[in-house]
Amino acid sequence: MKNLSTFSLALIAICFFSFIGVAAQAQNNKKSESEKALEAFPAAKTGMVRHIIQVKPQKDESAFQVEIIPGKTMLVDCNRHQLMGTLEQKDLQGWGYNYYDFSSDGKTISTLMGCNQPDEYRFVQSRTLIVRYNSRLPIVVYAPEGFDIKYKVWKADKKMSDSVIK
Repeated sequence: MKNLSTFSLALIAICFFSFIGVAAQAQNNKKSESEKALEAFPAAKTGMVRHIIQVKPQKDESAFQVEIIPGKTMLVDCNRHQLMGTLEQKDLQGWGYNYYDFSSDGKTISTLMGCNQPDEYRFVQSRTLIVRYNSRLPIVVYAPEGFDIKYKVWKADKKMSDSVIK
């Protein structure tokens, strides 16, 4: 009788741990296509941050584009400011994917109007880049620590307009 209860407990324990293993495997299999693709991208280098943009699926993705907007929140006056920096497209060798590398030393250029208002914190953007909309792959941007990556989604109108002939 004692051997039977020990055997039963062992059998229950084996079933329990088997269930946990199957559940963990099922969770790994549920990774989306974009999560699997993200594994191909390298971790950010020292002093850099990896930013991920994931867009929602659309019926006609060819009618959409994504504008990548690198920048930094800074204390600035009333003038118009632009962050100096470059946003470059790079190839992820062996995968056929692209990623983007933003570099900046934090310097800005601005207009030179006289200001009679106190300085305020604003997002100062650098030059932007418009890229293809693709909900199946993440848009990966590496930027220095302290810089932000924002984005806008642009949609084309279905109506076409005629040009003017002169």
